[in-house]
Amino acid sequence: MENKEIELEFSIKSGAPEKQRTACVVVGVFENRKLSGPAIDIDRASDGYLSEILRGGDMEGKAGSTLLLHKVPNILADRILMVGLGKERDFHETAYRDAIACTVKTLRDTGSMEAAITLSEIPVKKRDVTWNIEQAVITTYDALYR
Repeated sequence: MENKEIELEFSIKSGAPEKQRTACVVVGVFENRKLSGPAIDIDRASDGYLSEILRGGDMEGKAGSTLLLHKVPNILADRILMVGLGKERDFHETAYRDAIACTVKTLRDTGSMEAAITLSEIPVKKRDVTWNIEQAVITTYDALYR
């Protein structure tokens, strides 16, 4: 088995997720098809496209589930990756790290070379955004090198 070296580059950006020019924007969905804040922004900009997908039963928001969407209307990113977060009331440290790991593995498996991951904007019980970002970086390395 060939050992390929992976070079990672992280940057922190602020801005509307629907205006990100990137290969993929990652948004979260809680169980019962509840969109996270950034997913709501994308849904509004796309005239309810994400809500329509959820109503069709393509995703429930169960932890570990993903759905990759192409050519979402009015969105600058090439694709949107919806990641299931599980139950909102149970969204704590472990659930957050699991969502990041699931995201990274899905992006790797789809060949995405870049992505804007909005999961760090989702509140995690008893943690702040600094912790979210730090854990996203650590979990990304862990997911890619295991």
